[in-house]
Amino acid sequence: MGARVFRGAVLLVAVLALTGCLPDRGTEELASPAAIQGPAVEVTPLEPVAPPLAVTPKTAGHIACLKRGGRYVAAPGSGLMTCQEPTNDSGKQCRRAADCDGVCLARSGTCAPVKPLLGCNAILQNDGRRVELCID
Repeated sequence: MGARVFRGAVLLVAVLALTGCLPDRGTEELASPAAIQGPAVEVTPLEPVAPPLAVTPKTAGHIACLKRGGRYVAAPGSGLMTCQEPTNDSGKQCRRAADCDGVCLARSGTCAPVKPLLGCNAILQNDGRRVELCID
């Protein structure tokens, strides 16, 4: 932690010095611009930006998902689109899956904020056992 704070302080002093916000200590400590040497900087113009891709029309499932308050998201791994909806009891304390609209998160002992909960998560089953659930 101390090294991180020290590096932050050094960075702050460097920024202040570059912006001229430090008190003047004389020019003997500063290098003149002529002292900085190196090859000329090559400037390359940017390519024109391509126009945005046409938006794919939404499917009936996508529209229905949005009407229910969900988000249409890509599932990790497969990239397939799925509807992720908010749960009715997000953050409520739970001891088993039946206590929740979605799943009961084992680490926090609270109901998940969305369903389905994508990725790998430790959850509590109906009998209270902790298991790892992965949904791709």
